[in-house]
Amino acid sequence: MAKTGFLGNTELKNNINALKSFMKSKKLEGFYLSSSDIFLNEYVPLADCHRYYVTGFTGSTAEVIVPLEGRVMLFIDGRYYEQADLECDPSLVEVFKVPYGTGLRQAMKEAISSRKLKSLGVEGDRIELSLYNDFKTQLKTEAFNNAELSKVISFQDFSFNKKIMELPLSLVGETTKSKLERILNDGEVFFISALDSIAWLTNMRRYEMPSQSTFRAKALATRERVYLLMEHIEGEIQSDVIDLSIGKFSELEKFLALVNEYETEWKKKSGETTYKFNKIFYSANSTNAADYLKLSAHFGVDKMINRPEGLIPFHALKNEAELQAMQDSFNKADTAIYETILWVKESIKNGASFSELDFYHKANEFYKNNGALDQSFNTIAAFGPNSSIIHYGNPSADVAFKKNEMVLLDSGGYFESGYATDTTRAFLSGGEASPRQKEVYTLVLQSILHTLNAVFPEGTWGSVVDGVARQPIFKAGLNYNHGTGHGVGINVHEGGFRLSTTSNVPLRENTVGSIEPGIYIPGFGGVRLENVATVERHPEYKNMLRFKNMVYVGFDHDLIDFNMLSEQEKTWLDEYEKECAKRGRSFKYKK
Repeated sequence: MAKTGFLGNTELKNNINALKSFMKSKKLEGFYLSSSDIFLNEYVPLADCHRYYVTGFTGSTAEVIVPLEGRVMLFIDGRYYEQADLECDPSLVEVFKVPYGTGLRQAMKEAISSRKLKSLGVEGDRIELSLYNDFKTQLKTEAFNNAELSKVISFQDFSFNKKIMELPLSLVGETTKSKLERILNDGEVFFISALDSIAWLTNMRRYEMPSQSTFRAKALATRERVYLLMEHIEGEIQSDVIDLSIGKFSELEKFLALVNEYETEWKKKSGETTYKFNKIFYSANSTNAADYLKLSAHFGVDKMINRPEGLIPFHALKNEAELQAMQDSFNKADTAIYETILWVKESIKNGASFSELDFYHKANEFYKNNGALDQSFNTIAAFGPNSSIIHYGNPSADVAFKKNEMVLLDSGGYFESGYATDTTRAFLSGGEASPRQKEVYTLVLQSILHTLNAVFPEGTWGSVVDGVARQPIFKAGLNYNHGTGHGVGINVHEGGFRLSTTSNVPLRENTVGSIEPGIYIPGFGGVRLENVATVERHPEYKNMLRFKNMVYVGFDHDLIDFNMLSEQEKTWLDEYEKECAKRGRSFKYKK
């Protein structure tokens, strides 16, 4: 696995040294660099991921502390163990492989304590308020802005410029006006900088960043309207409850002053009812520290009320129109996946020569042919031993496909509605599977079958269902270093749904999430099978819930050891394959 980034070790070393010189001048013993942008996004363009400039690590999730003395400290979870080993120079970066069940931030704070760091610099506009406050309780913390850091490290420039899209009611099921009236009372305001929340509230999409249907904006919502701050826009917003201001994100205070002027002077002149804002809601988990300081200075600290989950409790619960729009998207994505797997197997059967990179491009091509406007994340297309790298991100032109090897395709797309899809299939390239390949695949198959067919009471924690998924794999003495499932919405990772060993998130009707157990063996390969499902009310049992599949792509019967399956598991599998066959996407019942 070669590096995918644009910086070499010499540049990384120069960046580290420049930052340490800056730290020394500010009398700082450590510096926290974020993986996020100013909107605290999970997926950001690599050029905008400041953590990358001192580590060379390209994974989407990590925490970084640069100590004044010693190597850069990179904290990663089990999805990135192999990737970090391959991408990071151990002479520059010390990789902390955080065990599953321990949070990255917990491990980072413990490392800060063990190193006895007493002062820390942070990027005030790229750190969520909750973490900033945590740091302040642990050690002396000083915030700096992007303009100051850009004088120390030469961050690459990039631009965003695409047309805004307003979605019809048929795809979203509820108007912005209705959402505002449901969320807020008179005199209440919600500050929002989580981009998926803004896209949901406004019913708008804009594919300006890779693998996202959202648009860069900050919003102040009242019961009557949404005030949007954007730096540029192509096209016009037609909604009469959305007011747009063009300005700089770094000058939030000017935007707040404009909103105040409208809410007082202009509404009075037009005879509209004015309300005194007495409650200002925000999320400490999705508002950066710099924005909070400006908000509290404008409205007053006493009016600020933290809503940690922001708008997630609202948009995690999908209405009928949203569920149908998502199902329509998955139908198209399923076809793209099925066509990709068929292409691989037929190509191998016919003796064609192609690489792992060809496989990656072909998968994305099938998505585009089926109407995808963009991928919902960077397609994971791994062959052979590379399939054990959980978030493999660098398909190689030098890795040639051959028979009898494991293949892993984890992919998703955005279609008309701008809701993400996400599905994984492991399969045999061609030829004949070994007993070990069949054993590993069948264990994961048993896991996903048991989870998809689980029945559970309303409010069951995600950790309980996670335990159901792991049981077949535990019985073979194996495990996997990631959660079993995450929420899916406008972002491919959405809150409100979480299956993991530590999840206390209650499962609720009409939430949507992934079920994705796996087994990963370095040097051998990996198997992950992932379906996305809706949580629905059980048709027979009172106060009970179950999962309803959104994904119908058949499993690879070349890799199943049927001797390992119980009669119940065989029934579940056959029922699922017949549903896939109705849609023309079963390998067992292929026409």
